Formats: sequence, C-alpha cells, structure tokens
Amino acid sequence: MGVAWPVCLLEFKGALESLYPHGVLEVLVRDPEVVKNIITIVGHSQNKLIDQRIEGDIHRICIQKAQSYYGEH
Repeated sequence: MGVAWPVCLLEFKGALESLYPHGVLEVLVRDPEVVKNIITIVGHSQNKLIDQRIEGDIHRICIQKAQSYYGEH
C-alpha cells in the first residue's frame, strides 16, 4: 500500500522472485485495478493464489511461490 502504479507491480514481482520455493507472500492493496493485475500475473505463472479477501477498503492477497524449475525444495 502507498506505492504508485506501476512501481507497486514491479515491487510485487521482485518480492515474489526473492522468496524461496513454497514461500508465501502477503500483499495489501487498496486499488482494485492493481488487484486485477496481480491476479493476472499470478495466473500466468506457476505460483498459486492461496487467499484473497477484502477487509474494509483493503484487499489482502496471499501467493505461494512455485517450486523452482531446478528442483529446489
């Protein structure tokens, strides 16, 4: 929250890439358009959307990073 679009999406991608396989990233977003973009990015990847809910005006999204292509656990 508090990061302007599209910088927030770049930060999201960087944070997700820095996770270990099977790690979970929790993202808090106020802008529904950014939520749509995050869900699209996750949908086009091997990562998994494990939770999405709205709490007041905040969207809480949890993504689990996929296992590495190189067999890391």
